[in-house]
Amino acid sequence: MGVSNSPIRSEQMTVDSGLDIGCLRIFLETAKDCNMSRAAQTLGVSQPAVSASIKKIETILGTSVFDRNTRPIQLTTAGRMLWNRGSYLLEQFDCLTPSIKSSLVCHKVDLRMGCSDCMSFALSPRLMNAALEFTKNLSVKTGSTPTISQMLSCNQIDIALASDSMIGVENVQALPLLAEEFLFVVPKDILACPSPCYKEIYEKLSHLPYLRFGKETFDFVQSERIYRGLHFKDVQRIEVDTNKAMMSLISNRRGWCILPPLSIWMGKEFSNKVSFFKFNVEATRRYFVLYQSNGYASIAERIRKVSIELFKKEIFPQIAKEWPELLKHIHLNDDCAS
Repeated sequence: MGVSNSPIRSEQMTVDSGLDIGCLRIFLETAKDCNMSRAAQTLGVSQPAVSASIKKIETILGTSVFDRNTRPIQLTTAGRMLWNRGSYLLEQFDCLTPSIKSSLVCHKVDLRMGCSDCMSFALSPRLMNAALEFTKNLSVKTGSTPTISQMLSCNQIDIALASDSMIGVENVQALPLLAEEFLFVVPKDILACPSPCYKEIYEKLSHLPYLRFGKETFDFVQSERIYRGLHFKDVQRIEVDTNKAMMSLISNRRGWCILPPLSIWMGKEFSNKVSFFKFNVEATRRYFVLYQSNGYASIAERIRKVSIELFKKEIFPQIAKEWPELLKHIHLNDDCAS
């Protein structure tokens, strides 16, 4: 194999700040045992070419990646950071072409999907199993709606199921999935009737702490609007970070909250110790299948169709057995499902 006097020229793709893949490959090979001569021999380039690539990287980063005052040379802190992150990047780059070719042959795609906590609780692993039929490699992330929405907007995932329409976010489209009505969740038998009047609500609930999620959650705005409409005064508020913790506190008569049905269902083990009712305030949480508009429309529609079928055939029947009163407060957007 001939020896070149310049950095590898067949790999011109660049990463952030002008660092090209060829230079990165040379750095990683050198960093394996901190030996430029051995890296040059392995890659079939000259040692000056290796030195030039390392120098280019250091110029871009503004710092040294090797400590040349030691024998043998050693990675600096910046060098170790580049090693850790660059190794993953190069691995992904090397898999890029084979992955695309393989997907084209079998008509399957790699998919990065995100689900909010409620959607994950309701649909996993059913949706994952269904998605594997039309995906080659599947990655699923879960978290709060703000977390999942941020991941989609940063192109860290391709499709998301979350309660944020992301209207106005560039390159993101939304397909409606379902809507839920917010409900009051209270300790069992604290109210005399299932449809209490305001006076009874005030008398029974105003002395108990109001449980709510933090302001960073997507449900906070809706539940807080309902709460403020009650005009309760001097009510203690407790901020809770999980549905299960909230339902546990209510089951022990330590508070009450405002939640949509799927969030209530996540605490179904407490169903015999809590009850819920709807007051005369209209508020809904809407779920969407969100997707990157550059190539994921058909897959998003398939995810939506599968999700609707799962709700109809598996999830709703399960809720009907475990907590049937919740069902009338959940509404699928299946009018245009194909």
